[in-house]
Amino acid sequence: MRFFTSETRIKRDAKRLMKSLARHGQELKYTKCLDLMARLHGFSHFQEWKRTVLDGPLSTFDEDADDEAVEARFQHQECVMAEAGFAAIAGVVLDEVNPTGWRKQSFGTGEAFTHDAA
Repeated sequence: MRFFTSETRIKRDAKRLMKSLARHGQELKYTKCLDLMARLHGFSHFQEWKRTVLDGPLSTFDEDADDEAVEARFQHQECVMAEAGFAAIAGVVLDEVNPTGWRKQSFGTGEAFTHDAA
């Protein structure tokens, strides 16, 4: 599974990941969050994502993908989070960050909002 997105979006989501992990008592530096975000998108690390992303079109967000693709993405992301040592909070963090989805959850209110694709 590889999910291609813009550099602005992956960096913004890495910041969201860092904040979400911190909310659940886990500290991870921004550069490590970039690598973890790249892994959640199907790459080995951020530099691999950066070299590869320019070669392909942007991927379809979860809200526009078929159920099978969304389930495969979620299973992959849960495994990545577990491998990174975050198995206990994987589901809630993935819900908050929603790495391959269009809608994001506001940390302050819990309300969903959308981000532009950029």
